[in-house]
Amino acid sequence: MQDIAVRSGKILILLALATAPFLAGCGDFWQAPGSTGTTTTTTLTASTTTPTAGVTFTLTATVSPSAATGTITFYNGTTSLGTGTLTSGTATLTTSIATAGTYSITAAYGGSSTYATSTSSAVSLTVSASGSLTTTTTTLTTGESVNLTATVSPSAATGTVTFTDTTTSASLGTATLSSGAATQSATFCTTGQHLVTAAYGGSSTDAASTSDALTLSISPSSSLTATTTTLAASTTTPTTGESVTLTATVAPAAATGTVTFYNATNLPSTTLGAATLSSGTSTLPTTFSTAGTYLITAIYDGSCAYATSSTANAVSITVTQ
Repeated sequence: MQDIAVRSGKILILLALATAPFLAGCGDFWQAPGSTGTTTTTTLTASTTTPTAGVTFTLTATVSPSAATGTITFYNGTTSLGTGTLTSGTATLTTSIATAGTYSITAAYGGSSTYATSTSSAVSLTVSASGSLTTTTTTLTTGESVNLTATVSPSAATGTVTFTDTTTSASLGTATLSSGAATQSATFCTTGQHLVTAAYGGSSTDAASTSDALTLSISPSSSLTATTTTLAASTTTPTTGESVTLTATVAPAAATGTVTFYNATNLPSTTLGAATLSSGTSTLPTTFSTAGTYLITAIYDGSCAYATSSTANAVSITVTQ
């Protein structure tokens, strides 16, 4: 009976230890700082979700409740971009990303002695390469050569840049990037304003981008050969819907390029179409859907060697129903 009593006593003692009040709350002693306390939520916004490589933008993290104190760490994936200190519940970080691509950005609140940690939802950023186009001069004459230089950011970008005269939709050539720059020599054979762009084709690590258009003013060269243009029609008395062939003849016959035909009945003139010169002539078939008298003109657009010229007089075409 004594042994049983002793064993029973031990059982009672162990049970007492297991429920001893002085152990209550010991779990708090082992908790990591910030893992308990008032629950928080963190939200993240970016000043732009489509930044340009190498150009700064601002990330803003907002923690609720706004009384929370401490720091925010901003992450690009698992890589820290930097930290910001909370003030009235917000923290900001101005940063940039050097390489074009798509990135997932988050903000993590580290918590405090009274506020729990929290992490924002991810914000997706699409970073594009940037491009600019410069030239030694924007005022040229026909046939004059000029160097066009495209600059791509980041400078580590590789690949090619294609230069285009968007006014005529003509390619001016393609050049390879070296240290973020590509240069292409170009000439312009028609007078007037030309809008030129440079398009970076992109690579496996850098997104494609296109520069703003650069305006070039092209004036006639004093060394161009003078030309004359005459116009004739296969018939000057067609009926509505009947095809009429307009023929422009440019002298000298060696002139190359295009002739543009116009309906000059009412000003401003409207374009009927354009045709390429072959042995000094170009033709354009056209029809008239409404009866009446029409005045038709043609202008030779010129080339690098030959000056532009227009018909001295309009050709009158009388269309009957």
